Amino acid sequence: MVTLYLTRRNLQTLLNKLDRARRDGPDASTCTIIKMDTKHPVWPCSDVVSVTALEDADYYTDREAGAVLKEDEPHARQAFPTPTPGDFLGVKDGSK
Repeated sequence: MVTLYLTRRNLQTLLNKLDRARRDGPDASTCTIIKMDTKHPVWPCSDVVSVTALEDADYYTDREAGAVLKEDEPHARQAFPTPTPGDFLGVKDGSK
């Protein structure tokens, strides 16, 4: 078994790419990140790996999604809301 370590930043990036492809069309993003950190002292990848995000409706076409712990299940709101530019600047809703 291969273990792939994804940081919160990696996961958020994949979700943002998926949102961008949904919003702007499939040509807007390949929804993929490439992990090449084979030399990390604690959490190395065993090889170069690409990770591609897919919409649930595209992936679960022939079966139901697997079980998820109740506390980990996505709720009615987005689990990771798409950040606004102000989120990166410490500004909310365009105000300073």
